[in-house]
Amino acid sequence: MEELIEKSTKQIKDRIEFWFFKYFNKTKTDFNGNEIFTLFELLNAKLQVELKQRLSLDGNEIPVLVLKISESELVINTTKKFVRIDSDSSEIINYSEFEWHNGYKSISIINTPTDKVANVKTEGLISDFGLRKRNGKIIYWKIPSGKPGFAFWNVTKKCELIGRKFKIIE
Repeated sequence: MEELIEKSTKQIKDRIEFWFFKYFNKTKTDFNGNEIFTLFELLNAKLQVELKQRLSLDGNEIPVLVLKISESELVINTTKKFVRIDSDSSEIINYSEFEWHNGYKSISIINTPTDKVANVKTEGLISDFGLRKRNGKIIYWKIPSGKPGFAFWNVTKKCELIGRKFKIIE
C-alpha cells in the first residue's frame, strides 16, 4: 500500500487553487467571484455563510471552488469532497471515494433553448457529467458546457490525488 503524504488543510487548498490558476493561466486578481467557475472566497460574504451552513464541513475543512449550474444549484469543491447543492438537497462525493471523471454523458446536447443541436463545447448550456467512484458507480451531475465545464473537469480530476495520496493533518 502506498504511504500517504501528510498535508495541512491549507496546503490542500493551495494545491487546488494552483491547479485552478494553472488551467486558466491567470492569477487570483483576474477573478471577482462572478465567474461560472470561481473561488469560494470571492463569493459575497452572505452567500459564503449560507453555503457553509449547508456544506457539513469538518472542523478544519475549507470550501475552495464553486461551479455555478443555476441560481439555486452549485457544485462546491472543499479540501475533502465534492458537494452538489440545490434548493432543497445536497449530495457528497468524498475525494477518498472519487476515482475519475467519466466526462459528459453525451457530446450532443439536444435540449437547447432554441431546440438546435449543440455540443458540450457550446457555452451556456447544461449537460450530464459523470463522476466515477472507486466502487465503479458513476454519479451524473448536471454541469455547464463550454469553458466552465471543461475547466471543472480538468481542475478537479486531480482531486483523485487528494483522496488517494494525501492524509490531511490538523
